Amino acid sequence: MVDPLGDSRGDSSAAAVLALTGVSFGYSPGQPVINDFTASLPPGRVCALIGPNAAGKTTLLRLMLGQLKPWSGAVTLEGRCVQDLDSGLRAAAVGYVPQRGSASFAFTVEQVVAMGRFALSQDRTAVERAIAQCDLTPVRHRVFNTLSAGQQQRVLLARAIAQVTGAGRAMLLDEPGSTMDLWHLHQTMQRLKSLAEAGLAVLVVLHDLNLAARYADLVWLVDGGRLVVAGPWSSVLRSEILEPVYRVRVTALAAGAHGRPVFGFEPKAMPSDKLE
Repeated sequence: MVDPLGDSRGDSSAAAVLALTGVSFGYSPGQPVINDFTASLPPGRVCALIGPNAAGKTTLLRLMLGQLKPWSGAVTLEGRCVQDLDSGLRAAAVGYVPQRGSASFAFTVEQVVAMGRFALSQDRTAVERAIAQCDLTPVRHRVFNTLSAGQQQRVLLARAIAQVTGAGRAMLLDEPGSTMDLWHLHQTMQRLKSLAEAGLAVLVVLHDLNLAARYADLVWLVDGGRLVVAGPWSSVLRSEILEPVYRVRVTALAAGAHGRPVFGFEPKAMPSDKLE
């Protein structure tokens, strides 16, 4: 197991933007969903948060956003407790892309993206740039709820990009490309790389391990609410680490043109059900 206080910090020369220290949390008394979680997110890196269903990934994001209060431990944004920060300061510093979104009224794409600036100073240039970057110009006047699921995800990404323009320090994304076509999915991941290169700390929940292998600098692997291992992608995305968590055979098939592995997966043999 990689020490989560060592390699998980990625670039040790850069102070963490967001950090969790000994964090535990649950929705019901005596039933923790997150257990003693310690890790930190540095600037300038894309970190993939991976793990099986119900591992606690979305709950971790909500704790980092200050939407949930830990039972114990602390979540800090550049050394300050997230819970103690004014909501406006949190909004200015951390952008968020949920798994899915909805609008109760007939808001257009342009209006939804502009909502990213609601708690901040208005910045028309940031809104326009985000719309263009997410390939939304042709549908900017469409009503959000009339779009396909993949288009809606791109609108939510654009809203978060507009939000972090300026004082933004981090972006948290919960399966942002789960309903996108392949072209837009890879465009989105490349956009996240660009945001990280510009100085943001990026944490993205992914189920596709090949996407993590292709684009992530760091990886947090969680299971049962615990941090199994964290560190550079090359030290985490290994068959001996992944197989016990995902319960499938993991094989590195080849290195792509980008020099990173492409994984193949095979289910392990299931016990046969015999009818007596």
